[in-house]
Amino acid sequence: MAGIAAHLIIAREIQKLLPKGTIKEEGMFYAGSIAPDAIHAREGFVREDKRHTHLRDDIRDMEFLKEENLALFHQRVTDFILTSRKKEGGVLDLYRGYVVHILTDELYMRTLRYEFVETMKTLGISQSDREFFHRIVEDMTRNDYLLMSNYKEMAEIRAKLENVKSYEIKNMLSEQELTNSRNWVIQKYFVEKHDCLNPIYISYERTLEFIELASRDIVERLSEGGSLTRMF
Repeated sequence: MAGIAAHLIIAREIQKLLPKGTIKEEGMFYAGSIAPDAIHAREGFVREDKRHTHLRDDIRDMEFLKEENLALFHQRVTDFILTSRKKEGGVLDLYRGYVVHILTDELYMRTLRYEFVETMKTLGISQSDREFFHRIVEDMTRNDYLLMSNYKEMAEIRAKLENVKSYEIKNMLSEQELTNSRNWVIQKYFVEKHDCLNPIYISYERTLEFIELASRDIVERLSEGGSLTRMF
């Protein structure tokens, strides 16, 4: 899955591609773009909870790219959009950000994670090995800290996040879970200082390419005539 900083930057870049005024409340859009991962704030969190917030119940990572699983996932995304786009104002932007997050993670699975899987195969490491998880998370984290350091508009994103209204994602995440998670993100990524180290397998340059790809792809898919139901 893409990292927190990548999700926030993709949300920012998507706004630049959309007609001015499409997103009414930027803070809510940013909050939505990191909302599915707020499930980590839930007491007693288990892996199945995260699959649910990402519309991937009963779909394991290593089986996600199977045709039948992608079809099921896209149907769930469509159903979620059809329900969510009835909302108004900032709440709609929150849900738009939520959809952007899960589509970003889909693209991550199709590209960066797929490439990482192939690299690990050459090292004799399978997707079920603990070392696989450790190495991909380490690279994701390193890329995130580099993004936090280098992306010039991070201060604007932070200001919007800090002033966002609390809300829930119905049937997914409570208002308190979203608030706790957002506060954790602000502290961990915007307040705390981190060493910037180069990733080992997923390069920073490849991550920047992914951000550009994801931003344009998601705008196209969620706009009039796109491959998914319109949300922009």
